[in-house]
Amino acid sequence: MQSTGSTDMENCPVPDVLLKQLLDATLNAVSDIGEQLPETERAALAIYCYRRAHFRNLGLSLAAMCSRTALVQEAGHAGELLHRQALDGAKPASFGADTRSRFGKAPVSLHVI
Repeated sequence: MQSTGSTDMENCPVPDVLLKQLLDATLNAVSDIGEQLPETERAALAIYCYRRAHFRNLGLSLAAMCSRTALVQEAGHAGELLHRQALDGAKPASFGADTRSRFGKAPVSLHVI
């Protein structure tokens, strides 16, 4: 499975305004906005968001609206895995209070208290 999509991991495939709308939207609104995008653009955005931990849930939501073919064309094997995860309804692992690294230290958070 070779990716034929973009390999640009730095630039968002949609305008910043649209990305902000998606980030601010509820799950139903994400579905409405996502359905308006062409599937290739939606797949590229799903991959882009999933690769960033803080956008991962949005990436999964968008990937659930994409075909396996579109995700595989965009990201190869990673697209296949994302498609499976989106279909399973799996949520990305989150850091809870009991999460410890392999060295026994709690993960670092940038959250201001």
